Amino acid sequence: MRFFVSLACIFLFAMGIATAQNTATQGYEIKITGDKISESTLYLQGYYGQDAFIFDSAKVKGHKNVVFKNKKKEMPAGIYTLTDRFGNEYLDLMIDKNRHFTVNGGEWGPAFITTVTVDGSDENTQFIEFQKQMANVETFPETSPQTTDNIPTLFYESMPESFLGHYLKAKYNINPMLPKLDIDDTTDATLEYQQLIDHYFDSYTFDDARLLRCPIYLDLHNYFLETLPADAKLVTQKSIDFIRSFKDPDAQAYYLPLLFNLYDHTVNSMVYDQAFVALFDQFCKGPNSVNISEDLARYLQRSTERKRKILPGETVPALVSYDINNGKHASSDIDKDYIIIWFWDADCDECKVETPKLHEFYKEFASYYNLDVYAVAITDDLEQWDKFCKDNDLSSWINVNYYMNDPNYDFIEYFDLITTPVIYLLDKNHTIIARNFPLEEIHEKLRVKN
Repeated sequence: MRFFVSLACIFLFAMGIATAQNTATQGYEIKITGDKISESTLYLQGYYGQDAFIFDSAKVKGHKNVVFKNKKKEMPAGIYTLTDRFGNEYLDLMIDKNRHFTVNGGEWGPAFITTVTVDGSDENTQFIEFQKQMANVETFPETSPQTTDNIPTLFYESMPESFLGHYLKAKYNINPMLPKLDIDDTTDATLEYQQLIDHYFDSYTFDDARLLRCPIYLDLHNYFLETLPADAKLVTQKSIDFIRSFKDPDAQAYYLPLLFNLYDHTVNSMVYDQAFVALFDQFCKGPNSVNISEDLARYLQRSTERKRKILPGETVPALVSYDINNGKHASSDIDKDYIIIWFWDADCDECKVETPKLHEFYKEFASYYNLDVYAVAITDDLEQWDKFCKDNDLSSWINVNYYMNDPNYDFIEYFDLITTPVIYLLDKNHTIIARNFPLEEIHEKLRVKN
């Protein structure tokens, strides 16, 4: 099917939009007219990253006129949405070069956008035309020669270096830099996967600071936790590259905490703790650090100090705790090539499954790998803990409880225990080899004997 753009659009495209950003951001006056506006107050909704907020409100006069006006308030370049008190959205406005313009429309309602014209703002004339075409396709999909996928692409390709072009490219994930694979070649999935990793954010123009104030969602969770392999070196480098890509300090200050939050809530993951620590060292220390709040900086520093202690290659202090008979056991007394520290709770459903599974591995391979298990129960229900140990015959390894007397230090704080079970694999010098891996990978984590 051949797709086309209306003559009106072609005329608008020819007008173009300059890429220079407006510096006259102070003061604005936006007049909006319509027929039979039923609302008494309308709102301009602004955006900051993934957050939306009410930027301004104005009374409707005579059920047909509303003016958003302020002579001194700064109105940063970005997208603003005209809404009512119920959150209904009527049209989007693009603020860039012009902050004094008029929007004229017909009857108020869901189809208001289809009647709108703009005086005094070339960028909004073009942006409104885009919204009209999108609304027409969504309303009459069976009669339109275009689709909601084609319209953003056509507009973008006609003005790729404009603010509107950058916005559409990011909003609709138009990714022209992604190499096209041969559709007949299904043999190289590795190449396709590598292209996805390398070009995931190509649709976002990182040096356009205006995009921070647009309704654009960058899916950090999907990319950093789902798409990237759980490789500490790769995740760390991609994280640093991502923050460095933003040329605007405000954008860095917005997205850096999002990455910290993402990694901080990925429970007990050694890979993402390494990325967390590296991000802190790179962007939160020294004169060129990203401008974040003092409270957040203090929290990140404490978290980094805690996470840094339990990274691979770090040596942990020997653990000293007590068994059900008040017998003291120190992990430093274990004279083996490997030590497994197993934090668990007899009331934890996953622990009830994984603990006997680990014990079976221990009985079969402890001698082969020359290892011992130091199992620390994190529960104050001593009776339940003791019963579980006896019912599952766990007496062959060291069983201690965090709440029996006092351990020699706070295991929960030191090992950043948020949930159970948690496994640490140490060498004979108490140096961390691996942490919180599935028991199915335990053979991979241990060096196989010749």
